[in-house]
Amino acid sequence: MNKNRNLYTVSLLFTFLSISLISAQNHIKITNSLPVYALNSEAKIIKIVAKNVNSRQQDNGIQASGHFANNQIQNGSVTWIQGGLWDLVVRNDTNMTSQISKNTSAPTPSPKAAFSANFTMVKPDGSESHIHSINNFVSNDVIIGGGDLVITGIGNIYSDGALKFRQVPITVHLMGKQHVLGLIIDTVKTQNHFASTHEMFGTLINGIGLEKIEKTLTPTKSQSQEQQNRKSMNMSMSMG
Repeated sequence: MNKNRNLYTVSLLFTFLSISLISAQNHIKITNSLPVYALNSEAKIIKIVAKNVNSRQQDNGIQASGHFANNQIQNGSVTWIQGGLWDLVVRNDTNMTSQISKNTSAPTPSPKAAFSANFTMVKPDGSESHIHSINNFVSNDVIIGGGDLVITGIGNIYSDGALKFRQVPITVHLMGKQHVLGLIIDTVKTQNHFASTHEMFGTLINGIGLEKIEKTLTPTKSQSQEQQNRKSMNMSMSMG
C-alpha cells in the first residue's frame, strides 16, 4: 500500500517538473523573441527617418519666412499701412515632360516656388482696415543672381476671406545679404489697390538654404581688397 502511494507521489512530481520545464522553455522563447521584434521595429523607424532626411537633403531647396513692415505711398503720401506674414518655398522639382532635352533622356531638376502671405491693410487714420491673403501662387520662373532671388508667377488674392482678385501676376524679390522681401503685385489686375512708388517690403525671420543666394553676391572693391590682403598674409605666415 505504502509502496503504491510512494510510486504515485513520484509520478505526480515527475509530471509537475515536466510541465514546469515546458512552460519555462516557452517563456524563454517568448521573452527572447521580444528584443528581436523591438530591434526590427527600431531598424524600420531608423530607415524611414534616414530616407526622409536624405530626400530633404537631395531636395536642395530654399525656405524663407518673415513679416511685412511697409507703408504704401502714392504722390508722396502714405495711403495704406501694411503688416503681416509671408512664407516662401523654392524646391527642385523634376519635370519629366518639359525638361527632357532632345539629346538626353535624363530629366533635369528645375526650381519650383510657392509663396503665400497674410497681411492687414489700414489707413493712416486707422480706418478701412481689412485683411488680404495671397494663395495658390506657384511658379517655375526662378532666377538667382547678384545676391538676389527673383520669382515671377500667378496667384489669387483674397480680401477678408473672399476671393477678390483672380490670377494676378506677382513678383517675389529677396534682396541682398539680409534677404529683404520686395513684393510687386500687378496694379492693373488689382484695380490699383496695391499701387505704390516702391515694392511692398518685408523682413526675414527664418530661412533655410539662403546660402545659395548669398554665394552669388558680387564683392565690393573694399571686400575684394580685404580678401586679397588676408590671402597675402596667410601666404606670408605659411612661408615663415
